[in-house]
Amino acid sequence: MRYPLGLLAVAVAACTTPLTGPLPPTATPQELHSRVGAFAQPTQDGRLATLKSQLEAAGLAYTVEDFDGKRPTPARGYNVVVRTGPESGREILLTAHYDAVVLPGDKLVDGAIDNAASVVAVIETAKRVAGRTRHPVRLILMDQEELGLVGAEAWVAAHGVGNVGAVINADVNGNGLTLIYGLNNGAQSLFMIDAVKAVCAERAVSCLDFPEYPPSDDQVFAAAGAPVISIAHQPGAEAEKLRAFLLNPPTAQAPPDPASIPEVFTLIHAPNDTLARVEPETLAQAADIFTALVMKLDAQLP
Repeated sequence: MRYPLGLLAVAVAACTTPLTGPLPPTATPQELHSRVGAFAQPTQDGRLATLKSQLEAAGLAYTVEDFDGKRPTPARGYNVVVRTGPESGREILLTAHYDAVVLPGDKLVDGAIDNAASVVAVIETAKRVAGRTRHPVRLILMDQEELGLVGAEAWVAAHGVGNVGAVINADVNGNGLTLIYGLNNGAQSLFMIDAVKAVCAERAVSCLDFPEYPPSDDQVFAAAGAPVISIAHQPGAEAEKLRAFLLNPPTAQAPPDPASIPEVFTLIHAPNDTLARVEPETLAQAADIFTALVMKLDAQLP
């Protein structure tokens, strides 16, 4: 997830018969947790190799789409794409970035919360819904989000959004059981907000809307006119603190009370974004929510 730099500085193909019931997990919370840990690699290439390995283990065929990137070495970026469901129809996109931040000294953070946890959850979702939907579902694992949403921009430039019915973006889904989502992705996304609210109510999940939401790959799709929503998880009190902080951001003239700074600002893009901060129950809930949302949108889209 890419929080505004100013705030960070101040804060520090098969069967297409749809199913309406819940789709059972294919992995335990502990197995999902272990998969997140595998993304702790010394290089971005290592994270890409881990991603490919997990998709292969899930039985999800993928393609790799390379693009001109912003890293000095190598400059190329690599989006990894899985497509399931019928050959035609408006697509439901499930997106998450798999790259991590490089700290001074070329040290790659483990990037467990941001964003390996989301990647593992959406892979689990894709495995559950494969062959169960009326619409095509495309899982896009983005590269170079942390360099300015570069992978998402490359994908939209290459494919456009004319056939996109909905985009679910997952970013920072590693701890806490309060689901948070943004309201600032344009009028075309209002039906997705309603769908999220309905899923939260049906599953009795604590959910909190954000009038101002930190930018992630969803912003690229919103700017292109696609219906999109971005989803994260936080502990309950931290979700409320983050919402208030973003609605009333501090300034250089009015610095924040340290007690008001959300913990997520000190966790992501930092050395302590490790597997130890990831909660198995959050991964399981995120996969359940994403699965339910895909199936609800699949039933609603024409």
